Amino acid sequence: MRAKVLILGLIYLLMMSFIFSAKEESHFNFWQKFFTEPVETIYIIMKNGTLFKYTNHEERLIHLCAGILEDTLKKRSYKIKDIAIIIHNHRIEQIFSDADWRFYRDIKRRGLNGLFLLYCHRTNKTYCLEYKK
Repeated sequence: MRAKVLILGLIYLLMMSFIFSAKEESHFNFWQKFFTEPVETIYIIMKNGTLFKYTNHEERLIHLCAGILEDTLKKRSYKIKDIAIIIHNHRIEQIFSDADWRFYRDIKRRGLNGLFLLYCHRTNKTYCLEYKK
């Protein structure tokens, strides 16, 4: 009888560990794998799937203006309107900074129709600026 209880107890513990590990995996954020370095990075994903990555290796900000981005894209035969997603990361804050808002407004004036997203490491969540208005 003791052996049966012990075996059933072990089976129960194995099942519970499997369930808990599955719950942890369900909290995986798709964008998490893009932001592995301890610096701010911006990814620009074009409508055709082409991916551009930019970082200036600073922990708390990115120096990128809409004009430079537009010129860089033009050299590669793209336009601002060809952007599907712009996403960057913040290590701690899940809110869009004033600089994020300025960049967004400028890039929107230049033809952005895509999404402007923020991935926060602390919360492991992705936020869309359009929904923050």
